[in-house]
Amino acid sequence: MFKTKDTFALGFMIFALFFGAGNLIFPPELGALAGSQFLPAILGFIVTGVGLPLLGLLAVASIGGGIKTLAAPLPRFVGAALTFALYVAIGPFFGIPRTSVVTYELGVVPFLGAPSQMTLIISSSLFFLSTLYLVLRPGKLLEIIGRFITPLLLIALAALSISSIVSPLSSVASPNEAYETTGQAFIQGFLQGYLTLDALGALVFGVVVLHTLKSRGVHERNAQFKVVTRAGIIAATALTLVYVGLGMIGRNTFAAIGKVDGPALLQHYANTAFGSIGLAVLGLAILLACLTTSVGLVTAFAEYMMTISNRVSLKAASIFTTVLGLTVSIVGLQTLLSIAVPVLMFLYPIVIVLIALTFMRHLFRRKSVVYQSTLGVTIFFSFCSALNQLSLFPGNLKTFYQSLPLVDQSLEWLFPTLIAFGISSWFGHVSSASITQKRAS
Repeated sequence: MFKTKDTFALGFMIFALFFGAGNLIFPPELGALAGSQFLPAILGFIVTGVGLPLLGLLAVASIGGGIKTLAAPLPRFVGAALTFALYVAIGPFFGIPRTSVVTYELGVVPFLGAPSQMTLIISSSLFFLSTLYLVLRPGKLLEIIGRFITPLLLIALAALSISSIVSPLSSVASPNEAYETTGQAFIQGFLQGYLTLDALGALVFGVVVLHTLKSRGVHERNAQFKVVTRAGIIAATALTLVYVGLGMIGRNTFAAIGKVDGPALLQHYANTAFGSIGLAVLGLAILLACLTTSVGLVTAFAEYMMTISNRVSLKAASIFTTVLGLTVSIVGLQTLLSIAVPVLMFLYPIVIVLIALTFMRHLFRRKSVVYQSTLGVTIFFSFCSALNQLSLFPGNLKTFYQSLPLVDQSLEWLFPTLIAFGISSWFGHVSSASITQKRAS
């Protein structure tokens, strides 16, 4: 039986898996830009930065699998290609090495007199050895991350956040021109939360969470969904509180340094308020945030490799993934970033639509019609977005593309997708009878 304390531990584990380095940096920048319009801005951020990942997690739990399972109504090769692209992009070629590099740059470099390539290699090696140690103990992930690492992380973040509220370094500045009205501030926060791309991680981390539940004896789908729902709400609450606290640091520090830069805002506040101890606390928070995310990503990619080949053991797959992540973090992260970001922006709308369709799948008599038509349009416009990011659009087509609604907000796929969904739903027969039957069950 999964006890209440286990549910809280799982919720903290989910929080730690989601809360990586980017999540530490974005809210202070949002707070600095929003100024006196902080409340609507952070509410918008929470809708997409917390709400979307939570929905992704629940989608995985409801269907019992990750993106491959969610994409089952699509042609097999499409589902396989999307799964491969997702795992590679947020795995060893982007997400995993990024956790190590950010830990080094924000958690280690401030304490070094003369950073060098050798110090980067040493830092990354120690980081990935720690990652591998935790990954090779999958049955203890809940115990180690949920019961020990996350509470330390929350204490460190709470100390910084509460202090910034009690003793702000500066008065609250006027909002940036893009945040001047309540509506503008909410939309900007909404877009910043959208661009965290955390819904992608939900499909990966959701699988890790399901495996954790199975290792604890929870195998029945409905029981898994109930536990994940409760734990997900706990994680979402913790994320919300932390984002508000970090945003307040940015809001209450911006006027003192005049820079809209997440790392600079955090480091300046920590150093000014607490001196070297503050920098150490910040460094600890960054290390723990990145380490837990790295553990989740390495575990997920290793398990994905095992689904491709039954002859690969978890240990071998984990070692391979860790070594690959270490190599990329040392020799080629910046180059890969320029490629990975367009790939992630291509995948993100597809994942969002997949999550939405998963929750509505019982409404369709012919799921394949709705899935393939709706996602076909989403994939097309997402591909156009990737081409635009890579500056590969031909001149005439680029002019047309730039005229699409919401293109500046990276939401140009939204209206065409909604139109495709409406038409395909009609052809796919969304019936009131099926809705009634679902409610009755």
